[in-house]
Amino acid sequence: MCNTVGLRLVNIVYLCYTFVMDKLLIKYRFQGHPYIVADGKGEFYQLPYTANKYTRSFRKLNLILNNGITAGYRINRKFVSLNQLRKVAYISNEIVASKIDLSSPF
Repeated sequence: MCNTVGLRLVNIVYLCYTFVMDKLLIKYRFQGHPYIVADGKGEFYQLPYTANKYTRSFRKLNLILNNGITAGYRINRKFVSLNQLRKVAYISNEIVASKIDLSSPF
């Protein structure tokens, strides 16, 4: 019985995840990083683009600690601190339709 309830809960979360992530409200863009955007909740995303022969897909960036002290993100294999991103941020109100492969949402 508990497994069934858990399965239903996962399905509900999965449906909510697909519904919420169909459109993304962009609040901030960053100079020097044209494919990095942020929403109003503090989440950072990488928009899809093609670099040389490689296609980068839409993804959410994960916050990491460099040397256990400096918070930031890995953008194109380079560490960019959160303070550095805040300095080059500018306000942008856009809505982007995001297409995410939801084969494994968790």
